[in-house]
Amino acid sequence: MSEPVISCIMPTFNRAPLIKGAIESTIYQTYKNWELIIIDDGSTDNTESIVQSYSNKDNRIKYFKNTNKGGAAARNYGISLAKGEYIAFLDDDDISLPRRFESQLNAAIKNNSRFIVSGYEIRDRKTNKIKAKVKLELKGAGAGFPSRWLIKKELLEEIGGFDEDYPSMQDIEISYRLSEHEIFSLHDDIVSVIYPSFNSVSTIRENAIKGKIMLVERLGSKMPWPETARWYFIIGAGFYNIGDKAQAITYFKTALKTNNKFSYRLGYIITTYLDFFGILGKKLISKILHLVIHTNITALIVHPVIK
Repeated sequence: MSEPVISCIMPTFNRAPLIKGAIESTIYQTYKNWELIIIDDGSTDNTESIVQSYSNKDNRIKYFKNTNKGGAAARNYGISLAKGEYIAFLDDDDISLPRRFESQLNAAIKNNSRFIVSGYEIRDRKTNKIKAKVKLELKGAGAGFPSRWLIKKELLEEIGGFDEDYPSMQDIEISYRLSEHEIFSLHDDIVSVIYPSFNSVSTIRENAIKGKIMLVERLGSKMPWPETARWYFIIGAGFYNIGDKAQAITYFKTALKTNNKFSYRLGYIITTYLDFFGILGKKLISKILHLVIHTNITALIVHPVIK
């Protein structure tokens, strides 16, 4: 029986200084039956020559252009080209740990899982020091950071791939649609390294907020209602952080209507009243809102835990 091919899809745009690490982390995988499909969204730096220096030596590395279409379109194009039974994604500024493919594939086959979400490390790019190790943390239907996913290609084809309309949140959005077909399994292993990035589309605040609004408008009714409420609160916090207090309060109210929990009420009160009277500074309020978002998250979906 032949070993399954894993097609690793990497969108890229002007990341010449970083893409070497992503490519080499794929080359050094202990599992060897893979292809790396790099989709360039129109780089103006020397990304192409760097990729070709690797593809000239290793025919598993393939370079294509899909200019000015965006990250979601790049991933969809990569899926259409993929020869593998399984799809792995890797952002051009992340890296896969050497046993990623081996560990994920073994877990997927052993447990008959078509969509698994593994753990990851967050590292400082300058020092390479580990800032956090994250695994088994997801409690709802949605999942981010595709650099730690492994998915059967057939499942991605069933749902029609990524939605290219979204200015951000494309990974979160597709994960909710995937959940209608299969609840992802939590893979008890750390397989990738993610470096915080400050120039990706998701870190542009207006686009980030717009993507979240689209998410709840289009898919909110299909989420567990506490998860929908949390997204409303996250949107409100986003508006507060860009200085739009009126919109922030509107979304905090909507979160409360959806889930009248104490922490959301607290966030609403401090934003509405304590900010108005200048009792708390904006930085402190932002920190409190962040704590509200990231604490006391209860399990909403029972995810199989696999090894």
